[in-house]
Amino acid sequence: MNNQVRKKLVAMAVLMLAVGTAACSAGSQTTSKSSSSVAQNTEMTKTSYRKALTDLQNGAPQQAYHELEKVVEKGAADRKTKELYYSLKTLLAAKKAVTANQLETAAAKLEVLEQVKTPQSLVKQIKAVKSEYQAVKLAKMYYNETIAYYKAARYSEAGGSLEMLLALPGKYQAVVAYQEKGKQYSGQIASAQSKATSTSSASAASAANSQSSGYTNARSSKIVSSEYKQKTGSSISSATNSQVSSVAEELSDSEILGKFRSVTGIPQEAGDQYYVKKLADHLYQIEIRHTSPSNTSVSNLKGMYKYDYGTGTVEKMNEISGEYSRIN
Repeated sequence: MNNQVRKKLVAMAVLMLAVGTAACSAGSQTTSKSSSSVAQNTEMTKTSYRKALTDLQNGAPQQAYHELEKVVEKGAADRKTKELYYSLKTLLAAKKAVTANQLETAAAKLEVLEQVKTPQSLVKQIKAVKSEYQAVKLAKMYYNETIAYYKAARYSEAGGSLEMLLALPGKYQAVVAYQEKGKQYSGQIASAQSKATSTSSASAASAANSQSSGYTNARSSKIVSSEYKQKTGSSISSATNSQVSSVAEELSDSEILGKFRSVTGIPQEAGDQYYVKKLADHLYQIEIRHTSPSNTSVSNLKGMYKYDYGTGTVEKMNEISGEYSRIN
């Protein structure tokens, strides 16, 4: 190999070494930049997640959602952050549907959230939307019942359903809308009840009032009447006040009533009277009555329910058809 060829080979080797060194240097810089970017994204995700939790604890799920939205759109979110983001998205959709009285849509969204167990601040917000959903569901039911019972001349039932409707929390938009519409029937129901009670003769009414003063609900109760008939073989109309009171006192269970109100969201009003009868293991029948605010001689039926203590399910009787349907 002559000297000139040797020089060319050495030059080529030097050139290749220089190119290789430059490539390694560029690769090292790229890797360094990539690692730095990952670290920044990780820190940004952690910060956004912490802020979102704080927003949830402060009762601001919308703000928490927008906080996480930034890192999700950048593709920087980890699995935990994505799960919270999509849960919040579903929660907000459920809340919007409930407010708009779109109960089927709300129910579907809430069902998706059934498996969410953490974080507790999110679970708390889900429970809040569930409570609103149940209140709107009850409002719709009681409003429809008020109209149906009134048209069927079932004025005690109409008055009871209207009382239930008006007793629901007035902090929910859809509930208030039903309450405002329901109020239109208040005067009509009161007038119908007044006419119905005035059909009795004055002497008969006087005698009835004298005997049943303070016992209007108990004497009107289906459960109390049935129990009295079963115990004595006689009609409750011939019973003394003390006899009626004795039977009514046996039909009480504060523990069952507390659970019943908890799983249904049915409010308790001053003056409500409850009659509880055990039908079978874990199964109870509950009757709620309240004297009419416009006519104390009328007992409004606020509902006949069946409560399964074991499963927590509650059914309400349709007083026209006699059929029960689930309400929670």
